[in-house]
Formats: sequence, C-alpha cells, structure tokens
Amino acid sequence: METPEEFIFPFPPYAIQEDFMKNLYFCLENGKLGIFESPTGTGKSLSIICGALKWLLDHEERQKSDLIEKIQEIDSSIKESEKKADHDWFFVQSSQLEFAAERRILQQKLNMIIKHNEKREKLKERVQNNKENKKRYYKPKPGKSKDSLKDIDQDSKEGEAKNDTIDEDFLLDDFLEHSDSSEDEDTQEDIYKNSKIYFCSRTHSQLKQFVSELKKTPYSDKIALVPLASRQNYCINKEVKKLKHVNFINERCLQLQKKCTTAKKEKDLKRLKSSTCCPYMPGDQQRLIADILSEVQDVEDIVQNSQELKTCPYYATRNSIPDSQIILVPYNTILHKSTRISSGIDLKGNILIIDEAHNLLEAIEHIHSAMITGRNVLHCYSQLTQYQQRYQHLFSAKNVLYLSQLCFCLKKLLKFFGATVKSSPDDASDPSKQSTKFYTVEDFETASELDTINIFELLDFVKNSKLNRKLQGYLEKYGGETQIQEVELRKTGITAFLKTIKAHNLARYEMEAEQKELLFDKEVSSNPLMTIVSFLECLKSSCEDGRILLVPGKTIGQGVMKFLLLNPAAYFNDIVKEARAVIVAGGTMEPISDFKDRLFIKAGASPERIMSFSCDHVVPKDNIMTRIVTHGPNAKQFIFTYGERASHCLLEELSRSLINICNVVPAGIVVFLQSYTYEEVVYKYLVDQKYLNKISDKKRVFREPKYANQVSQVLEEYAEAVKNPQPPQNGALLFSVVGGKLSEGLNFSDDLGRCVIVVGMPYPNLFAPEIREKMNYLNENVGYNTGTMYYENACMKAVNQCIGRAVRHINDYAGVILLDQRYTTKKTSLPRWIQRSLSVDNSFGMTIRNLAKFYSTKKHAERISSQS
Repeated sequence: METPEEFIFPFPPYAIQEDFMKNLYFCLENGKLGIFESPTGTGKSLSIICGALKWLLDHEERQKSDLIEKIQEIDSSIKESEKKADHDWFFVQSSQLEFAAERRILQQKLNMIIKHNEKREKLKERVQNNKENKKRYYKPKPGKSKDSLKDIDQDSKEGEAKNDTIDEDFLLDDFLEHSDSSEDEDTQEDIYKNSKIYFCSRTHSQLKQFVSELKKTPYSDKIALVPLASRQNYCINKEVKKLKHVNFINERCLQLQKKCTTAKKEKDLKRLKSSTCCPYMPGDQQRLIADILSEVQDVEDIVQNSQELKTCPYYATRNSIPDSQIILVPYNTILHKSTRISSGIDLKGNILIIDEAHNLLEAIEHIHSAMITGRNVLHCYSQLTQYQQRYQHLFSAKNVLYLSQLCFCLKKLLKFFGATVKSSPDDASDPSKQSTKFYTVEDFETASELDTINIFELLDFVKNSKLNRKLQGYLEKYGGETQIQEVELRKTGITAFLKTIKAHNLARYEMEAEQKELLFDKEVSSNPLMTIVSFLECLKSSCEDGRILLVPGKTIGQGVMKFLLLNPAAYFNDIVKEARAVIVAGGTMEPISDFKDRLFIKAGASPERIMSFSCDHVVPKDNIMTRIVTHGPNAKQFIFTYGERASHCLLEELSRSLINICNVVPAGIVVFLQSYTYEEVVYKYLVDQKYLNKISDKKRVFREPKYANQVSQVLEEYAEAVKNPQPPQNGALLFSVVGGKLSEGLNFSDDLGRCVIVVGMPYPNLFAPEIREKMNYLNENVGYNTGTMYYENACMKAVNQCIGRAVRHINDYAGVILLDQRYTTKKTSLPRWIQRSLSVDNSFGMTIRNLAKFYSTKKHAERISSQS
C-alpha cells in the first residue's frame, strides 16, 4: 500500500513532522526495523501517535475490505463454474468444494472481525449507559456490600492469626517437571487476534505524557488503549501496598489469590465464607474492563476508577489486552522475556515502538544482569537450612532432593566468596587475599562445581513449588527464631593482635555503619532467595554473552558477585523475529551504527530490513548559540582530564569563567559536571576561595540533591528563583551531574535553561573492570576498535542528553557552552541541530562577547514582540 500524503494532526504539522509520519507509516507497512531520531521539542510523540494510529486504522480497514473482496471473487468463481457444469460436472463439483472450503475460512475470519468490532461498540454503549445511570450502578450488590468486604478482610486476618494449622501453607507444592498446555492452546485457536501496537518507554511518567498527547488527537475516541504496570503501581489493597518492595507485593498478591475458608467464631458458622482473601477480587472486573477499553486513561485514572468500583486494576488491565489496540508498557515488561509472557504480551505479527531509546542497549544489559553479595548467600543458606530441617519429614522425596541441590549451590557460592559452610572459620580462605576476577559462564560453573546441577530443572522447581512464597511465609512467622551467623575470619599471631588493638576504636564505627546498611537493605535481605534465583537465572545465558565478576570484600559478607550481560542482542532476538516491525525512537540516536550493528544485525536481522530516519530541529538556527571554549579567562587551556581537573589552576579558570558567564546570561543556567565527586570538589573550591559569593551576586546557586525524593523540592525552588529573582540577582544557577537525576527526562525550557554548560568530557572510568571487559568483548566479537568506539560513544551520548535539556519548543532559545579543548575533535558526534550553530572560541573574551550579543539580540526581539 502506498504511503498517504496527509495525516490527521491536532494542528498544521511542520514539514519535519510530515516526513516523520510518512517514514514511520512506510516502516510499519513494510515490516521494517526503524531507527528514528527527532530532537526533543519537535513533537516526536505526536508524530509517532498520528503516524502509527493512521497505519493501524488503515490496516484494520484494509484487512476487512480484503476479506470481503476475496469472498466476492470466490462467489464470482463459483457462479462461473456453474455455467460449465454441462461440460465437465465432476471438475465443477470438485472446484466448488475447494471454493466453498476457502470461502468458509475467509468468512470465519471476517465474522471474527465483525464480532470484535461489535463487542467494542457494545462496551462503549455499556459505559455510556452506566454513566447515565450512575446512581443505579453504585447501588451495593447483595453479598458484596462495603460491610461484607470488611468482614471478609477481617475474617481473613483473624483466620491467619488464630489458625493453628497455618504451617500447612508453608509446605512446598509438588513439583511437576512437565506440564501439558495443549488444551489451553487448542482453546485459543478460534480467538480473533487484532493487530496491536506496543508502545514502550522508560518510566511511567513518560507513558503518562504519551496518554496526554494522545488525548489531544482525534484518535482518542477511536482507539482502545491499555496501560500496563506492575502490582506496585496498580495494587489498591492497603495491606499489600504497604509492603512497598515489588517482589514482596507480587508474592503477597499471588498468595491472596488462593481460595481460603475463614470463620469468625463457632456461633457465626452460618456466615462461613469461601472467597479470595483479597476483597478486590474479583469484584466487577467487566465494568472496569469496559471503562478501560472505551476511554483513554493513564495508570492514575484507572486506579482512581478501580477504587470507586472496588475491583483490582492490575488484573483488569491484563484481561483487557485481547481487545486493545495500543498497549503501553515500561522497559522491564517488554524487554524481559519471562515478564513479557507472564503479562500476556504477544509480539507475533504486532508492532513494537520503543521511545526514549537512546540508552536501549544499556537498559537491556541492566535488566538481564544480576548481583549478589556474600551476605545474601549466607542469609539464604541459613534460612533455607532451618526451613528444610523444620519441615523435611513432610516434604516429598523429590522436593527434598531439589532443596538439597539448592543448598549445595549456595555452599559452592560461599566457597567462591572465601568460605565453606562445614569448615570452621579458621579453615576458610581469606577473601581479602583474592583478586577481582572475570569468568565466562562455562568457566564459572566448572570452577564452582555448579555444572553438576541441572540449573534449568532447579529453577523450575523454585518456580513451580512456590518456594519463594513458602519461605517468606515461614520467615514472617518464625523470623525471630532464625539465626543468621556470618562467617568471620579469625587471624592469629602477633601481627593480627596488634592490628586488632589498632582497629579497636574503628570497629565500633564500622559496625554502626554496617548496621545502617543492613537496615537500609532490610526489605530485600529478608528474603534473599529472590536475589539468588535472579543470579542463577543469568547462568542460563549463552557462555559468550556474559561474564561473572567476582569482587572480594574485607569479609565474606561484603564480597560481591555480578553477572554482566555483554551482548544485549541475545535478548532482542525473539523481538526482532516475532514483531511485524520494531521502531526505536529518541531525541538523540547517534551513533546509529550502535543500533544497526550491535542490536539489530547481532539479533539476526538482515541489513535490508533496517532503515533510519533523522530530522532537524524545528527551532531556527539563530535561536541556538553553541560554542566550544578551549581556554579560560587567564588563557589556561581547558582539558578536564581525571588527573588535571582538580588542580588549583584549572579550578581557578573554571571559577572565573562561571562568574563571567553569570554576568551576561539572563535567567537560569544549568552547569553539568562529570561526577558527584567532582561536583563536591568544584563547590568546595568556590566556597573556600570566596568565588561562590561573587556568583551569588548574580545568581542564586542550587545543587543537584543526592536523594531522588529531594529533586522536586530543589527544582521548585530553582524555578521560583528564576521567575522571581531577588535583586541584585537576575536568575539562578544549578549545578548538576552528567548521567545524574537532572540530565535526562527533565525540561529546562525558556528561562529555566537559557544556558547549558558542560564542564569536561564525562568518560566512564577506563580502569573499571566492567568497562575493560566490555571493550575487550566488543573488540573480539563485533569488530576491531569497536571497544574504543563504545567508550567514546558512551561519553558523547551523555553529553548530548545534557544538551537536550534546553530548547524545548520552536520559540525557545539558549546558549550551549562546552568547556574542554577535546570537544574540537568530537564535533560530528554532537546532534546535527547543535552543529548548525557550532563554532570554536580559542579565547574566552570572544565567548563572552558572543554570548552578550546573542542575549541582547533575543531580549530586543522579545521586547518588540511584546509591544506588537
């Protein structure tokens, strides 16, 4: 089908938006793998929505019309064959049988589409009727009143508290190695599966923004949209919600789904109830499903609606998937295969659009990596052995076998941390004498002797026997009785004695720090089996795709073991094969070769299937001034390398530069520094040398907070200082960190970001073992010098994200200052819309003159615009 020339848009689209939608439509229609780059502020979300939904509705209409056309052609062929009946009746009869069989199949498909469309219309009518009869709808149903719900919840609590046979809930379910799901498969054959678009972004706030953009378009009343989220986001049961940690919420929710029988007292036997322990299941699920499919809503809207209806939004959204057209999902749900399957997501023949995909490769690596500590293993081994000893006589022989195998794995992992469980502490090896070391999966399993265990079967046992849930229930009841003792290494001799005396005063403080760390990690460490299972899951990966990193600690408990995924394409292979088309989109997708070579091609895609599209910024060239500044006010060269950046001379130049820039730049300035450590160094220098006072004469100074829950407050205060400065100040300055909480996903539009300054080049730590191993892997498996390119690209990607915080719409303007001489060799790695106004200033005086002229011109233009 040809690409349409016109698209429905909430306002007349820019030329770049039309090009974006046309290329997107072509990509979806032809089943391509697309890499789309559209700078922030160019209406990327609206372009994706209008281009993709135009294709989806066209595709659905075309499917229906094609079936009707084929049925008509068969009818014509049958009529034509009837005319030949006198000549060869046998041939005519056999042909008509073939035509009839083919027509029957086509008619079944057409009927399913018609029924599907009729169902959606009936759902809309039902929702409309319910709105008109809201009072009647909210009349409590018999047996489901508010009081009865309270009774059920109260009964379940009393039953749990008083039931002496509760230990039966802690016994493992029988483990079945093979399950036959053929019956389920057969029942799904006749269900119509409409084409779907899965839209994926990093955070729920970005998905919420997508919903708000969709509501602006004419498609909002034509599309069935379902936002998927975790139980942590959707759960409305306060008793479950208060658990906070997502793993505990999942386990508790599944536990509550079991049928339970409760009774208050003997005199209330007549009120014996048999129901789910959660008062919000099932509830009026069909009513909530109808609401979700009939009106575009985000997660918060659905939660609010479900609270009014007193039914679970988590299961309602999942039950809405079959009849939906657009499904919104966060990264973790779509990129993790087991999560994808458990959520009911089927990519086969459907569309996947991944937004904010600039860090997609790193996101896949992070999702499929895992880390355990020696403390995790010690706690898990102690809990598991006590659990097994308490109930071993009640377990089946097979469950006892697998529990023993799991304990065996834990002991072998402890050995890697420098200890053995059965040996005395004196016999344990000293972990401090071990060195950081990498293993392939194969080498690790051999060295740890885990290759003697079938990891696949063991993990199936943990899942099917519900060991996580059973162990957690046991710990909740008998947690106070469990004794977890960490192996301590005792050293003998005079040297050890002297070290003990010397460290006596420090030991108390170290112990207090460790106790604080334990309290901080209490939620996770109370069931460390989850962490161990996640690590063992990683061992199912291909030997060449990942590495095991062992980082020994001063004690066994402080040792760290990580699985690092080095080949993200291994977990993208199924997505590329199953999906009709895959779109990765972002504001800055350079270098595009990363997505072509390291993601799509390594995942098995042919080069012919890959296409890319990149558009310019809607902001005029004159609204952006980009300068690479090579020298400071005293002509000292700006090279912020790790060894030089903390020198007094360079900090002096940086301080004077910031003072001069603050004198000519109005409103808000955002300064990005290479790390939190360097931000501390710079800020301390400014305070000690009294430079901060000079900056504060013009700008109120803010710093990026260390804790995420403080970000909103700092941003609010920064915005207030920019909009309502206290004379003689004319705005505010915000110190931020590259790759920190303020470098991605935040908008510093208009006066909030009139100038963005990037100090130095934020290269990753070249001596970090993970970086070195990653570079070696790329050089050996992707191509010569690929590791170096990865290292360079990691730096420039971070810089480009910082630059993108400013200039958010067509009338916005800002200056971009790059303080480092090394940027002169990285011009082509910057976004194209930045390169338009890029130049190099070899003297700092030239930079100040250019800045003063730029802002003076913009201020004059604003004055004229306001007068007219």
